[in-house]
Amino acid sequence: MTNLWTNRLNNLFSLAIIIFSLFTFGLFVLTAENLSGMISRWTDNVRVNAFLTKGTSRPSVFTLEASIKKSQVVSSYQFITEEQALRRFQSYYPSMKQLTTELDSNPFPASFEITIRKEFQNQSSVADFVKSLRNQKLVDDVEYDQEWIDRIQFIIKFVRIVGLVFGGILMFTATFTIGNVIKLMVLSRRDEIEIMKLVGATNGFIKGPFLTEGILQGLLGGAAAVGSLYLMYYGILAKITSMNAPFFSPDLLHFLSTDMIVAVISGGMVVGFFGSFFSLTRLMKI
Repeated sequence: MTNLWTNRLNNLFSLAIIIFSLFTFGLFVLTAENLSGMISRWTDNVRVNAFLTKGTSRPSVFTLEASIKKSQVVSSYQFITEEQALRRFQSYYPSMKQLTTELDSNPFPASFEITIRKEFQNQSSVADFVKSLRNQKLVDDVEYDQEWIDRIQFIIKFVRIVGLVFGGILMFTATFTIGNVIKLMVLSRRDEIEIMKLVGATNGFIKGPFLTEGILQGLLGGAAAVGSLYLMYYGILAKITSMNAPFFSPDLLHFLSTDMIVAVISGGMVVGFFGSFFSLTRLMKI
């Protein structure tokens, strides 16, 4: 600890790189985990929304309703009238309620909200069902949740890959930086090390304090990165809570798991150890 403080300027530089590297890696992981969590909850109730042409009443859709009811992919369904759709919009967006009252007519169509059975999600039978709905004369448009869920799942995979690649590059940079800082400290204490060798000190005895310093840098950097991530997460959570978004609950978000926090901090310690180890291995051969 004394050596870390004595060479604080160099150590602060390497510590900053460790914090930035682990923070960036943790940010990718946190983003991917939360997106995956939200998707897993949303896929429990994947829906198909069939919007009907304006002026369509419940009695006129008897045939369409019968085909929906007998479909094997349908778990449940609900008919939403034009008035119900309008009231929903006004309750979800109270700030825009005045806008709807100023319109000459109700702009919202009637619709069927259809929940798909979980075992049929991502199957061609659902695509066939959606296609059959689009071919119905009374159906003006069909929205299928799984289509955008698949797009988000692709984004999650992309985020994870980018996080691993980018995080790996940053980890290598941090390892290289710590190695250079340790190298400077070893060179500055060359005379002391030579005297220790003359009185019988082994390489392991000499390397020990420097390896410990590298591990301590990684520990401090990992802890600071996790702390910074939590502050950012708490700020975003507070902002989302204050927005009162109608289709989004703060309960969908969560911070890194305990295992992942331990992994991030341990990763910093590993980076610090190997940065010191490789630098010392080269120097001890000189």
